Amino acid sequence: MQSRRILLSTFGSFGDIHPYLAIALELKARGHHPVVATSEVYREKIELRGIVFHPVRPDMPSFDQPEELVRLIEGAMDPREGGERVMEMLLPYLRDIYYDLNAAANDADLILTHPLPLVGPIVAQVRKLPWVSSVLAPASFISAYDSIVPPQWPWLYNLMRLSPLVGRGVLAPAKIKLDKLMRPVYELRAELGLPRGEQPILAGQHSPAKVLALFSKVMAQPQPDWPANTCVTGFPFYDRRDFFGETDLPAGVRDFSMLARHRSSSLWAHRHSGWRAISIVIPSKPRGRWAGALCY
Repeated sequence: MQSRRILLSTFGSFGDIHPYLAIALELKARGHHPVVATSEVYREKIELRGIVFHPVRPDMPSFDQPEELVRLIEGAMDPREGGERVMEMLLPYLRDIYYDLNAAANDADLILTHPLPLVGPIVAQVRKLPWVSSVLAPASFISAYDSIVPPQWPWLYNLMRLSPLVGRGVLAPAKIKLDKLMRPVYELRAELGLPRGEQPILAGQHSPAKVLALFSKVMAQPQPDWPANTCVTGFPFYDRRDFFGETDLPAGVRDFSMLARHRSSSLWAHRHSGWRAISIVIPSKPRGRWAGALCY
């Protein structure tokens, strides 16, 4: 088998880094040359595992800046404004992200993208690179057949689940708002001589070649409106007990997950609005409390 240089682009917390680090380690074990492109704060973690690292702006707070980290996480996990807060972290730096990721793509044979950095599809198109996209949660598909619980209006969930047609109608205004929010991405594409393309947070994040759904079918079954080339891979685990041979969910976690699938609860809302964890509350300063996440 011919060895390939594979660029993995991601952004966010450990929940966004660990799956791609797990993939990079497996690629390396199979004789390939993975490169993980993400925030500078993760350099040591990635390089200690023998994986090539390439920094991509914007910089994240380091782990010896706990108050700044708390402020960032509080904003990103806010049930009403979290999505906009995350976009505020990225959109002002869009050209920096593009320049850094484009430089990381030198000599790459393929690029694997996370939903958030937004410019991975642009780099692939400019360089004519083979491109595989990925998602970490079912909510990234915005399926009308497996409705999300809108965090701003959770009561809408019962209306959306009446039929896919109703679900699409309810989501339409949100898609218009997202389209306005993504204007900087369209402007960058125009500057590079590319067509406008699909909406970057919706269809535009998915590769026409292959979409990897990096979660278990316990979380969601494939739906009719998912991209046809989607492959549900299961969780690419890193830093947890399956390293020692555990291959199935503990029974308690499986039962809890199945219960949540049939209840309009806060966990259901978190699962379907893109959170990949069970929420907990951790005491902290200066605001006293913040919502954290316990991954399983």
